[in-house]
Amino acid sequence: MSQSDNLELTIHSPSITLKTLRTFNLISILLVSYLNTDFLIFSHSSNDIYDDYPTYFTPSLTSVGIFWVILHILQIVFAVFVQFSNVHIVQNVVENTVSWWFTLSNLFLFGQLCFLMRKSFIPAELFVLLTLISTLIVHHRLAVNYPPNQLPESVASKIISFVHTPFAMLSAFSLLNLFHNGFIIFAQGYEKRYGIIAVVLACIMAMIGVAWSITGAFMRGKRDGVFGATIAWALLGIAAHQRETKYLSITCLILAILQFLVIFVVWYKYGGSFTAFNGSRPSRRRVSYPQNDLREPLLPPHHDSSSLA
Repeated sequence: MSQSDNLELTIHSPSITLKTLRTFNLISILLVSYLNTDFLIFSHSSNDIYDDYPTYFTPSLTSVGIFWVILHILQIVFAVFVQFSNVHIVQNVVENTVSWWFTLSNLFLFGQLCFLMRKSFIPAELFVLLTLISTLIVHHRLAVNYPPNQLPESVASKIISFVHTPFAMLSAFSLLNLFHNGFIIFAQGYEKRYGIIAVVLACIMAMIGVAWSITGAFMRGKRDGVFGATIAWALLGIAAHQRETKYLSITCLILAILQFLVIFVVWYKYGGSFTAFNGSRPSRRRVSYPQNDLREPLLPPHHDSSSLA
């Protein structure tokens, strides 16, 4: 273990700023989890929207519910346990990288749900966009500043599972929410031309997911299978709900399967070695800082026993 690793793993007392962040993070996630549960289950607001405002981009309510259960579990673990760690590097991630963005993204999501429950879709779309932007900011900062190959092993799984993963999931799913809510505003109903638009948007989502998984184009070469897997799950949800529209359902299904295959291939190829080099010409920044040329799939690594011998 290097001296820098030893420093990052030292125990520190939390600062006043960190204590404040912990409080707001905990309150905000409990608040938005409660409202989202009410929206999806108890108030039947989600069912009403699905029934009253049908679109070609509406996903399966079951797939949406499964997504939110997984996401809120990860977020609550972060807010209740992970952010209260006294390890220096974890505190630094929470205070300086996540900062106020966790609370803000929860408040944006809270605003989105409030307007959806009132069926005010235009202001809801604004809050969807704010949620997308805020989560993408943190997603980018986490992937660039804390890639797995540069994290101490004792905290790597904690940071990846409960800090990076929730932001990657929510940013990818916010893209689906942005398109779905946009369909409700501008392309409600089942006109044929709207079906063609849905196919185009599904392809755009798939291309974004593949770009994140293969090239890391949006995060200085840091690949991210979590974002891509969430895109694939969203496409599966659309395929399931739109099964009566064969061409759209089959297109979304094929795109989702291809996305999962891409993620598996990238994980299998790069997961065991933990680091991978791209074949492009290195920039001056990368020549000066070779570690910036590393591309890391943000998925749990598999280990080749023969390479450890």
